[in-house]
This record gives sequence, C-alpha cells and structure tokens, in this order.
Amino acid sequence: PEDLIRIRELHVSVELDAVVMDQLRDYVTTISSFYRANAFHNFEHANHVTQSVNKLLKRVKEQDDVDNTFDLHHYTHGITSDPLTQFAIIFSALIHDVDHEGVPNAQLIKEKPHIGVLYQNRSVAEQNSVELAWELLMEPNYEALQRCIYATDAELRQFRQVVVNIVVATDIFDPGQKALRNQRWEKAFHNESALLMSPEDVADLKATIVLEHLMQASDVSHTMQHWHIYTKWNERLFREMYAAYESGRSPKDPSLGWYKGELWFFDNYI
Repeated sequence: PEDLIRIRELHVSVELDAVVMDQLRDYVTTISSFYRANAFHNFEHANHVTQSVNKLLKRVKEQDDVDNTFDLHHYTHGITSDPLTQFAIIFSALIHDVDHEGVPNAQLIKEKPHIGVLYQNRSVAEQNSVELAWELLMEPNYEALQRCIYATDAELRQFRQVVVNIVVATDIFDPGQKALRNQRWEKAFHNESALLMSPEDVADLKATIVLEHLMQASDVSHTMQHWHIYTKWNERLFREMYAAYESGRSPKDPSLGWYKGELWFFDNYI
C-alpha cells in the first residue's frame, strides 16, 4: 500500500523537463500534419477524442466512494497506479485516426490490396495509424521523450501493446475484433476460466477491457454530448461519407436512410 501511495503522489507532482516538453510539442505538431483534410476523421476529431478520454479517465481515477489509494488501485484494476497506461490511452486517442482516408476498411482493402496483405485484412486503417505514429515516435530526435515514456524494454513492450489494443478497439465493425473483445469480456467477468488465472493476469485483462471501452466511448462521444456538438460532428460524418460516394469510393449514397441508420447506431452500439 505504501508503494501505491508513493506512485500516486509522484504521478500527481511530476514535472517534465523542458527538452521533453519541446519534443512532445514537436511530436504533436508533426502528428497533426499526418491527418488528412477529411470532414470528420481529421485532427480536430483526434483532439475531441483525446479530451473526451482524458475526462473519462479522470472520472475513473476520482471515485468518491473509494476511501484510499490501495482500494482504488484494485477498484480500477491497477489503472490508477500505472502512469504509463494512463499516458498510453491519451497517446492512442491522439494518433488513432492518423492518415485516415475518409473511407472504411473494406474500401481501403479493395483499393490497396497490398495494405490488406500487410495487415491480414484486419483493422487496416487502425494498424496503419499505429505504425505511422510509432515510426515517428521512435525517431532519434525524440530520444528524451522516449526516455520519459519508458525506462526499460518491458515498459516499451507494455506501452506498444496497450496502444495497439486501444487503437484497434476503435474498429467497431470488424466481426473478428468484436468476437475477440466479447471473448475477453466473458473470460474476465463471466467465465470460470478466470479462476485459473493469477490475480495479476485477471486485473490486466479487466484493465484492457476498461481501456478499450473508454476509447470506444470517447471515439463517439459527440453522440452523448450537447445537441449542438452532436449535430456538428454528425453533419461532418455525413459530408465525409457523401464525398466518398460522389468520388466513386463508396457504392452507398448516405442520404438514403441516414435517419434510420443513426437510430440503428444508437440502438445497437451506443
């Protein structure tokens, strides 16, 4: 318990070196240039998702009905005691739609078969976003930022794994990914096989599920915010999809059945 308290205190009081801050600013600026000028999937959307996930993460970390740091650590499956994981979800939100082309994965695979081969036809846009953002982060001019994020190879692997899991979780239409997420949920919360796992492995599995849900909720947070926010982003999504239709990159006219489609999305996903 004493170690958990110290970790939490250090996390609250941490101050970044000026060099790290400069590299972080440069990284965010460069990442912003990787986003395309889509109506919806653009850098403003990334900002919106990042702010939303940060807000939700704070709610997880500030549970009024949990009395102490030790209980909060277990209540949140270790998330509140792990600054690396907390940073990973913020980082993931920032980079999750890097280089998005404004069309769904199925269209990308159709237009660029080599991308499908590279990523085994699974979450190709999401995996591409991770790879571009990761390649940039690993450049030598971000060495101080890298050392600030992780200190060991194990932390580096953990950071990358969390980022990959969270970004891929934004692909909500891939049936294979959805099945895997459902299996993880059943294993963690409703399956006797969890009894055969160590408490640490169960906590890690549950933390992964929580982080994925935080990201998924944040990615469509406009649907749960003020009416003006909803209509702003909904209109942008329509314009992006209609532009794809007009350019021949989508066979479906989104104006046909848009209203029913939105109701379906609320009923079956939100």
